[in-house]
Amino acid sequence: MKKVLTLLSICIIAICGTLGLTACGGEKNITVVARDQGSGTREAFDKVVTDGNGSYLQMKNSAGKTVYNTTDKADLLKETGTVMSKVASDKNAIGYISLGSVNDTIKVVKVNGVTPSAATVLDGTYAIQRPFVIMTSSTTTLNGVTADFLLYLKSAASKTHADKAGCIYLENPAQRANAGETPIAVETYEVKSALPAGGKITVNGSTSMEKFIKAAMSGYAALYGKTADDVFEALDLKGSSVGRTAVKNDKNGNVIGLSSAAVKEDGINSFNVALDAVAVIVNNDNAAITDLTLAQLYDIYTGKITKFSEIK
Repeated sequence: MKKVLTLLSICIIAICGTLGLTACGGEKNITVVARDQGSGTREAFDKVVTDGNGSYLQMKNSAGKTVYNTTDKADLLKETGTVMSKVASDKNAIGYISLGSVNDTIKVVKVNGVTPSAATVLDGTYAIQRPFVIMTSSTTTLNGVTADFLLYLKSAASKTHADKAGCIYLENPAQRANAGETPIAVETYEVKSALPAGGKITVNGSTSMEKFIKAAMSGYAALYGKTADDVFEALDLKGSSVGRTAVKNDKNGNVIGLSSAAVKEDGINSFNVALDAVAVIVNNDNAAITDLTLAQLYDIYTGKITKFSEIK
């Protein structure tokens, strides 16, 4: 009799695990996965996700102070890769990443009935999107090789790298600038007789732009018969805020910054090189969740909805 009960208990526990239940005590809570506050991906996500009544995950209060409404139970992660790994390993997790970083280890969810893609970003039907921004200091003159690499990034050569990275290259001068500012034209890049002088370049900023900038670094170096390691001192991708800080602190004129959210700050020159969708992701085994509204995302990320079964 004891053996039968033991076997029955094992079977019940196995079934509960398969269904996402906690030892038959009920459905597990959603694991809310977000980025840290220095992330451009989080900024883009937070400023779009709304309850539909004027509240956003990130907003200014009446005193002009930035308020973050994401639940304090959320797992705040620093990098795109760690978000993907967390969601891929947790059947109850939900997160968000750059569309260009999506792979088959996780499942992309529609937002307001729209699948993120190049087409839905360009036509504006996919709601959660943001620019990929190249930044340099506005107070320090760039050295020769850094200025030349910036010219390369401003040229049509960036389209090849954007295509490889899965983001959407911007060639419209008006879209390359912040709204209302002077349009930024696509430059013509001409290969020099030799790599310009100035030492090595340092690149800091957004983890979401890793695929794009690595392709651009290799492409630029190859024009001069060199590797990226020959031309670049460091690639330090720890978030958009880190990139902004590095650019503003550049005293040697050798820093290129990357931001995955719009930039309009004193001390920084910038241009938008591409557009990107912020894709909402869940575990591959989560068959029930295929489409979420912005309001449902708001309720999940503020902790109002704690279980997937509560989504109606």
